[in-house]
Amino acid sequence: MKSSNIKRVLFITRKYPPSVGGMETYSKCLFDAFNQANAEVDLHKPAHDHLGRPTLRQITAFFFSTCWLLLMKARRYDAILLGDYAIASLGLVAKMATFGRVRTVVSLHGNDLYFMRKQSMLANVYRLISRVIVASRCLDAAIANSHAIREEALLHAISPVFVVPLATQLQNIQPSDGQARNLQLLFTGRLIRYKGLSWFIREVWPHLDQRYELLVAGQIWDEAEHAVLRGQPRVRYLGTVAYENLPALRSSVMACIMPNIPPAPTEQDEGFGLVALEAPAVGTPMVASRCGGIPDAIADGITGFLLPPLDAHAWINQLNSIACWSEAERQSFAIGARKHLAENYNWQLVATRTLAVLRDEPRQPECILAP
Repeated sequence: MKSSNIKRVLFITRKYPPSVGGMETYSKCLFDAFNQANAEVDLHKPAHDHLGRPTLRQITAFFFSTCWLLLMKARRYDAILLGDYAIASLGLVAKMATFGRVRTVVSLHGNDLYFMRKQSMLANVYRLISRVIVASRCLDAAIANSHAIREEALLHAISPVFVVPLATQLQNIQPSDGQARNLQLLFTGRLIRYKGLSWFIREVWPHLDQRYELLVAGQIWDEAEHAVLRGQPRVRYLGTVAYENLPALRSSVMACIMPNIPPAPTEQDEGFGLVALEAPAVGTPMVASRCGGIPDAIADGITGFLLPPLDAHAWINQLNSIACWSEAERQSFAIGARKHLAENYNWQLVATRTLAVLRDEPRQPECILAP
């Protein structure tokens, strides 16, 4: 189908608020941006809201209800956007329902691809399904949120793959607000090995100023990561903090951290890291390891600072440097960071680039739709 004939799009996602996570934020903000652009995009999501991980029953119900929807209504649409690779097999259903006419595109995030690195029966089944999807050529294109995810997709013969980095919404604060920052660092995210929190506490934390306090907010995925927090001086575990409360928390600290470490061969990596955008959105620098897709989320020296992974000395120096910033330096950083985000990481831009792929406007498979 020619791009000029692609008008009506169906966006299918299994992840949507009130459940909290990067994919949920992506789905909600992208769909809102489609509406603001007056694009003809319909949304299909689970019929019943859920929090946290969906049950097997919920996943099964969503899959079969979506298959039925496609069989009945797919011919009404010119293109279908699948929210992540875990539901990419729906592309095959869409092609069958439309006799190959509809254009199918899948968004790629991280876990939906990195799961194929695992060594388990379920991962084996997932890899087999992926090979069937690739062999069937039911996907016309894929959209990765970082160059790291694009490279991971190409390893699995998924092609063509375009890169469209994610975005954030600037919080309604003045960059000059909150300059009297607490001597606190903030880690937000799942407590899982590759995110590097235990490494940071072992190798960096003992060498920082004794006045610093470390705040940790997130779900426990790896009990060993949680265990490292126990008994640590000046470390407070806050549990899971409501999404709407995070901006105020981020705006009160001197820096947020993403101390990711290189993953083991069977571990996932950081696909993009929306939190890397959410800190500078309130004027707070993000200090992060140059791992996975994080370099696509941070403009080094502008919205945050990228450091070599596992380099404790670099981390100590950078955090101590930020602690010494004057009010003028902090305000200058906040203004510059927020300006860069507004120009390069807004959801309208993501929507425009996504629609370009759906309409088959890029002329080269290796075309990178990135700032």
